[in-house]
This record gives sequence, C-alpha cells and structure tokens, in this order.
Amino acid sequence: MNLMLKLKSLDKLTTSEEVLITYILDFPEKVIHFSPKELAEHSYVSISTIYRLINKLDLEGLNDLKFALVNYLNEHTTEQIIDIDYPISAEDNHFAITQKLKSVYNQTVQSTIDTNNLDTIAFNGNLLKQAEFIDVYATSANIYFAQNFQFQLQEIGKQVNVPIDDFMQNLSAANSTPKHLAIVVSYGGRSSSVKKILEILKKNKSKILLVTSKDSPLLNETVDGVFLFSSLENHYNKISSFSTRMSLMYIFDSLYLSFFNQDYDRNLAYKLDNYQKMNPKLI
Repeated sequence: MNLMLKLKSLDKLTTSEEVLITYILDFPEKVIHFSPKELAEHSYVSISTIYRLINKLDLEGLNDLKFALVNYLNEHTTEQIIDIDYPISAEDNHFAITQKLKSVYNQTVQSTIDTNNLDTIAFNGNLLKQAEFIDVYATSANIYFAQNFQFQLQEIGKQVNVPIDDFMQNLSAANSTPKHLAIVVSYGGRSSSVKKILEILKKNKSKILLVTSKDSPLLNETVDGVFLFSSLENHYNKISSFSTRMSLMYIFDSLYLSFFNQDYDRNLAYKLDNYQKMNPKLI
C-alpha cells in the first residue's frame, strides 16, 4: 500500500492528526523539504503530533515519511523529484546539472539536521571543549574532511591528530587516555578495523564521539556521543557520494561552530591575531 492510501485509511485519529494528514495529502511536494518545526508551523499542529502520526504509519522518522512521499511523487508526477543516487540524466545540460546538484546538497543538509537534534549538537560540541586531545579516525575520502576539520580547529589553537594508515590509527588509539576524545567516522560501521580501534579506546577509557549512519551496527556500542549521517543515499548503487560527503562536511562544520561559539570572542581574536603574526601586512 502506498503512503497516500495508507494515510487515507488510518482510523482512530485525533483532530490534530487529521489536520496533519490533510496537509500532507494536499502539499506532499512541500513536505519533502520541511524540517519537523517547519512542517508543524505550516500544518498548524505540534511536533509531537507529527511523530505520533509517523508511529501510526510504522515509520522510523520524518526522513522515512519523506522517502515514501518522494517515491509516490516520482510515480505520479511527470517531473521527477531529485534522485539522490542518480541526480542527473544523460540528457541534462550544464544548467540542469548545477540546479540538481544544488538540490542534492539542500536535501542532504536538511536531512542531516532532521536526523540529529539540537541537544545532540550542543552536547557533542561540549565533548570537544572538555577534551585535552582530539583524534579523528576516518578512512578513504573521509580523511580529507577530517583533515579540514583539523585545520579549522588548529586555526583557533585546538590541536587535532588525524592518523591516516591502519598502523598509525592503532598506535594513536593505544596511546589514548581519558583526556582524549576520539571522533570515529564510519558510515556503515562494518569494518573490522573500526571495531578494533573502538575496543582499544574503551580499554584506555577515552571519550568516543561516533559519526555513523542510522542503520550502523556501531550504534550498539557504548560511546559518549553520536552524530548521524544523512541516510538518503544508497551506499553503493549511485553515481558518486555527493550526499554522504556533504553530510559529513556539515557534521564537521557543525562541531567546529559549536566549539567555536562556546568562547566566540576568544576564538575569533586568537585566529585573527595569529594571521596577523604570519602576515603583518594584513592590517
């Protein structure tokens, strides 16, 4: 049964739930772009009403509702909603490519926001502030995003270590202490090397911030904080990892800004002073 039929067939609804269903049925193309707060404001219901309805639909969250709406719209409209895995076609011109890629980025950022809550972002930013040492464990292309995060924090005087190969990652984990925060990045969470690193970190009682996806088996691990990727993208069947990369960059930038904002004036002054030292001709 498609989502629209399921919405129409639900019974034992509250008045607010009926109002929300009417809005979704009338404006599905708008709902796929809304955050929970925006959907609540536009449909004049509470956020709790949204999640009650999602539970009655046997969905896990707003993202699942959006996926179902996108599938419905793709089947019943002539103009396709952006397919995150295959956002362009062979017939697209350069203008269409730029607009569709922009749509992928916009949907990914909104999905990442929806998948995490503000309390999570604030808590994870505080983990960074409390740590004397920060180590980021990433693999493949994610290392470049970790190195950019390292650069951002080092600009304001916070030292970050990004070990690259397996040996150095294991050595860094073995050298970790309770004063260390380990940011472990693994979308699928199935790598044996990641699990080994987590075992070492736990033995050393290091703080652990896990960056992974909502279906990752690593979510069963006991860690200090979690930041979830957007899960709009198929992990293998796609043109490229446009969405996953954007989600990780947004996560790292959010962590950086959360840390920066805890001592805004000091961090801004530190950064500007250092660039002045490196280049006295700036001012």
